[in-house]
Amino acid sequence: MKQLKTAHSGPQGKKTRIFLLAMAFFLNFGFANVCFLLPLYYAHTGFTSSEAGILLSAFYIAALVFRLILGGLLPRFGFGKFLMMGGVFSVLGAVGTAVSGGNFAAAIVSRVIFGIGSTFTQVALATFQSLAFEKNERGAAFSFIMAGGLATTMTVFPIADWCLAKGYFNAYIMINVFITVALVYVTVFALKTDDVTIPTRQTNEMYSVDCGQTSEKGNSILSAVKHGLAQPFIGLGECFKNPKIVFAFFMMFMFSLVDAASCFMSPMLAAFGLMMSFFISTNAAVGVFIRLTMGKALDKLPREKLSVPVTVTLALILLLATIHPTRTSLMALGFVFGILMGFGYPLHLALVSDSAPRTLQAQAVSFGWFLSALDFTIVPLLFSFIGELTDPVFAFRAVTISVLLCCAAAQIVRIRARKG
Repeated sequence: MKQLKTAHSGPQGKKTRIFLLAMAFFLNFGFANVCFLLPLYYAHTGFTSSEAGILLSAFYIAALVFRLILGGLLPRFGFGKFLMMGGVFSVLGAVGTAVSGGNFAAAIVSRVIFGIGSTFTQVALATFQSLAFEKNERGAAFSFIMAGGLATTMTVFPIADWCLAKGYFNAYIMINVFITVALVYVTVFALKTDDVTIPTRQTNEMYSVDCGQTSEKGNSILSAVKHGLAQPFIGLGECFKNPKIVFAFFMMFMFSLVDAASCFMSPMLAAFGLMMSFFISTNAAVGVFIRLTMGKALDKLPREKLSVPVTVTLALILLLATIHPTRTSLMALGFVFGILMGFGYPLHLALVSDSAPRTLQAQAVSFGWFLSALDFTIVPLLFSFIGELTDPVFAFRAVTISVLLCCAAAQIVRIRARKG
């Protein structure tokens, strides 16, 4: 039987590989960003605010569940099969979302399938990029690749936002169909992956960890990290006994709550007759610049001291965006928000890592990522259910004010613990 010919065999030039990975992340982030505007589309199709919230969260719930499962399965099946499965499920999910119309059952099944497909692709791409480059190549390579992912907010997102503002709902919902088909071409037919081996218990002697340890210890660390990423709840009991780790977890959750709120502000801004892209595109452009040029400055900053002020300032910016916003004010607020987000995201990831001893690194880092993803499940539900009882502006303010109060409480507890 003849097998489908893909481009997963044979070596590939580094520049070509970096470009294809940047395109893959551009497309994978692209359909996720376009989906931030789904509340406006679902309102057009006749869904209530709470139904729209459930549909949005269904994607992220599926992603959370399958993220826990797929990390341990990737070494068994390999990059090629994972990317193929991700492409197939993503296309099915995008097409299903486009044709489901006002059928809630069909829409939620499509969103779940979409979430599963996205997770297959994300797990494969994230693992592949970490193994495809040597340590001394990763800095420049990762910066370019992740810039590709962030570029969607400045390109695809404004187009989708414009389509909805002009009432071109069918054109909007077809954008993700085109994106997912392009993603299949890039990841399945263009990107070559067979020359990169995934470490397993049988093959981990091929790999070493550059941390000043012996090869045997390095392999044990690699195994522990891999296991921790696949099973983020293993060993968490020890993490929660450490006040510093608990503080880092809490602030990661609060920061990600603000991040998620900024991504689902379209119903709130629509109430003022404004497009979300005025804020989010400016924010993304500044964020890309900060991450590409100011990364080394993060190493000199007192991360634990800055965590609460950065998160509080971001929440205040979002709160200001609800007070008589205009195009100009949204762009100005997005500019400042982008600066703080550009520093804040890696700052909180580093804070979690800083707080945990080496023996708990895998559990702490993995659970930190889990909390970040969890917020994108919670926020659409909060906005939709509170918004249905009141209005979208009140719902947005309620969430941002809650973040401010929680951060104030966290800071008080932290100060008292230090004095005690």
